[in-house]
Amino acid sequence: MLWMRQANFTILLLACLVASHAHSQAPTALPNRAADRPQAILEPGWLRRVGTQQGTLTNQPCRVCFIGDSLTELWEHTGKADWDLHFAPLKAANLGLTADRTEHILERIRRLEFRRAKPDLVVLMMGTNNLGMDPPDKPEEVFRGIQKGVAMIQTKMPQAKTLLLTIPPSGTEPKSALRQRIQETNKLLTGANWPDDVRVLPVYEAMVDEADRWRADCTLDGTHFSASGYARLAALLSPAVNEMLGATAAAAPAR
Repeated sequence: MLWMRQANFTILLLACLVASHAHSQAPTALPNRAADRPQAILEPGWLRRVGTQQGTLTNQPCRVCFIGDSLTELWEHTGKADWDLHFAPLKAANLGLTADRTEHILERIRRLEFRRAKPDLVVLMMGTNNLGMDPPDKPEEVFRGIQKGVAMIQTKMPQAKTLLLTIPPSGTEPKSALRQRIQETNKLLTGANWPDDVRVLPVYEAMVDEADRWRADCTLDGTHFSASGYARLAALLSPAVNEMLGATAAAAPAR
């Protein structure tokens, strides 16, 4: 069946991506780490891919930057059809990196240079890997890491608006401890007093039914979106992206 082939391909792809910087998937927290403290992964694979992302930002302008972990990176694999339809025409850059926790994403934001790219909008989704590791970070710690990411984006890209996505469901068990941590973090995200140029877009609720189960065909493994999951996410995300880009264009001075 097609969906089984897609699932097998994505699982194999994830295995290859994780193998290239396996240190970032370590099941236990590293000493002296914190969700809101930028931290590099000193592995050749991770450093090489950050360099590739810098090349993308240096060599081509982009209107939209997607920043995150594997859920973002896989837009260009499992979600490629919807990426090509909705976001590639907007000159979108995919800065997702498999297995990154918030601290690794913060380090990439710190390292990467955005002056040539000058995005009008940053789409940010982070925190899944912090809440799913053993032991997990607390929701308030992950929230602080995400707050830090938004603040760093505003400092490095003052011209850009931020579309902050809440954390999607993870795990196959509804109402599990992991799901509760995710929902607690999302409540902090949706209840926070963000600057005017930051918008929070709820994602979790779009992916589950009334019983907190993943909607049919939206996930491959309980964490990563299937092609249908990316289609559902694109239907939610694309109008918000275009609306925020339109507002940015209207506010921009004449050139």
